[in-house]
Amino acid sequence: MSNYNEKELTRTEAEIEKALAERNKLQAELDRLTKKETQEEHKVATMQNRHKEQKRRSRNHRLIERGAILESLIPNAESYTNEQIKHIIKIAFGNLPDGLQGIHFPESLRDNS
Repeated sequence: MSNYNEKELTRTEAEIEKALAERNKLQAELDRLTKKETQEEHKVATMQNRHKEQKRRSRNHRLIERGAILESLIPNAESYTNEQIKHIIKIAFGNLPDGLQGIHFPESLRDNS
């Protein structure tokens, strides 16, 4: 009977070692996938930040360009305060029959998007 118990014990130990090896293998795979997920999350965050920065730069560029255009059309614009410039622009747009809806662009200036 002792021989039977030793065989059973040896078989049980082998099963435990096999289960532990499988557990270690699964843990290594989990660690690899977790690391990959973290890398992908960082990649997405980086892309989102890049997109946000590009939008900010585009907006700043547009504002600077449009400010320069307005300044070029208002004589001595640098001598006026921001509030005075705002008032001038309100008067200019206020004279349109339907506000901005009243502006009709020639074909060459229409947005093609």
